[in-house]
Amino acid sequence: MNSEAADNTSVYKIGVVSRLTGIPAETLRIWERRYDTVTPARTEAGDRVYDADDIARLRLIKQLVDRGDSIGSVASLPVQTLQARISEVHAIARTPRLLAGASLRLLVIGEVLSVKLQKLAKTLEEVELAATYSDEHAFENEIGHVIADVMIIDQPTLQADTITRVVKWLTRSKIAHAVIVYRFSSDETLKHLPQSKCSTLRAPVEAETLLEHCQALIESAAATSIDETPASIASTVPALPRRFNDETLAKIAAISTSVKCECPHHLAELITSLSAFEQYSFECESTSPRDAALHAYLHNTASHARHMIEDAMELVIKAEDLTI
Repeated sequence: MNSEAADNTSVYKIGVVSRLTGIPAETLRIWERRYDTVTPARTEAGDRVYDADDIARLRLIKQLVDRGDSIGSVASLPVQTLQARISEVHAIARTPRLLAGASLRLLVIGEVLSVKLQKLAKTLEEVELAATYSDEHAFENEIGHVIADVMIIDQPTLQADTITRVVKWLTRSKIAHAVIVYRFSSDETLKHLPQSKCSTLRAPVEAETLLEHCQALIESAAATSIDETPASIASTVPALPRRFNDETLAKIAAISTSVKCECPHHLAELITSLSAFEQYSFECESTSPRDAALHAYLHNTASHARHMIEDAMELVIKAEDLTI
């Protein structure tokens, strides 16, 4: 970070950075002086100020140090290398769910995929087909009555309205994730896919590949559980910037649309509330490193939740052809 950045980006003093990363202020100073972990800018008064990239880098370094790496061995590594190293540590440390003997419960929508997976599931004790449906209409008649870990959906084409339906299905069925197997879609549509809930595979896809993908989803969810050690509670992904400022949200909330449930108005309220909680969790008092890590986790979780609601807002704005 250079001194010019202090004038153009949001910056944070060392006490705030200590709270967000769980690294004591004195340790931050030592790491900077001895190992050049980051190079904070300085205010006119000589105080250190850090930007979001500095904070993200320090969190990655702290996770590796807490897991046994020496500060000297990781201090100068690029962010991409730090992230790859953490992924490697997670992969070694965790026990794959299926190999541990737990059952992966799948709900499948689509006749062709149902047949393929039924045949393969007969040879795998760890895979359970909780339910299969020939099409989405058959599924909607029974939605909410089946317990599953992953929903697999066979869709020849993937459109914006498909994404909207899938998100509703996940909410009503209380299934955490959907895998959409499709043949044709636009890049613009794929950009609007809520990554935390949906993933895609391009057809044709082998049943074995599909199951491996589902297993990886479950393992990833387990690896990022809040029951991790205090050092890894805080997300390694920086908080995401806002796409709608308060003025724009006020304009959206005042727009009259054809959506009878006033979706733009309600989404604007959600974004405003989540943004306020981001600020609140950012400013919360912390009395220990674990407390600081928890507040950082809450701050980033609110950020990514807001990001998802902003995805929904953009879909509504496009669908309603709103001018803001």
